[in-house]
Amino acid sequence: MQERSNNSIVALAIGASLAEQEMARSTHPAGTAGAVLAGVTQAERLNVTATDAKRIFKTATEDMAFLAIPQVVALHIELCVGTVIECQRFQGLIRPHNKPAEWWDVPLLAKTVRFGEPETTADHLMKFCVKLRNTIMHGAGKVDDKLIQAWSGLPKAAKTRWEALARRPFTYARVGALPDLRWPEVMATLAVTKESAHEINARIGRHLTREQWAQVIAFDYREGSRHGRRRFNSKTPGRTVVDENNQPHAGQERALQRLQGHAITYYRPLGMTPDELRTGRDAIR
Repeated sequence: MQERSNNSIVALAIGASLAEQEMARSTHPAGTAGAVLAGVTQAERLNVTATDAKRIFKTATEDMAFLAIPQVVALHIELCVGTVIECQRFQGLIRPHNKPAEWWDVPLLAKTVRFGEPETTADHLMKFCVKLRNTIMHGAGKVDDKLIQAWSGLPKAAKTRWEALARRPFTYARVGALPDLRWPEVMATLAVTKESAHEINARIGRHLTREQWAQVIAFDYREGSRHGRRRFNSKTPGRTVVDENNQPHAGQERALQRLQGHAITYYRPLGMTPDELRTGRDAIR
């Protein structure tokens, strides 16, 4: 879901840019945008002149930033919740809590998925992104003292990283006004959440045994499969397959073949064997 949402945001930005170019090429600036974009779904709803539409599309990415950043951060928070829920299946991996993970506050989630390791640049930037998201969602997007403190309190390395991603520092005119959020800030937020997700996965990898990883892969495949538990638990024989070491495995169950394909696609560095995946699958049945 996170990858799909990120790709959709990029696609919307590309679409706005292409529409702006079409408006600029229009030979009838007084004509309607719908006429210029004839054949494009929903274009007829934009009942303004091509000149006005050009200005609208030019500022679309700015408006999109106030919509996209909360979505990107929310999906990352959801990833953290899912990580905690997954880790709770293995005793001793994380500290027990008296509330379901869905009800944990964000600082507790962030601390938990660090697994006791020091904060990184991505961790610091995620704190800033969460504060920016909260400002947009709960403060009408207007800059407040807490947001300024979140930015000014960032370590130098974190500020440098953000400015490298966004190609400029976090920009605002004054407290009580909207910050200058545009496409660069969306891209920076996407990059920060991606870096944070990779770091979380790496931390988990340092704490899980291969047996536990096999269960994680099996659980991930089962929960993400459109076929559900019935096909996941099926023992229907399948075709012979060849593993990463070019070793044939004749007559594997089709469910295990699909599980192996999932492991190769998303967990290739682990090099999980069919026997390990079978054991993992059986453990969560």
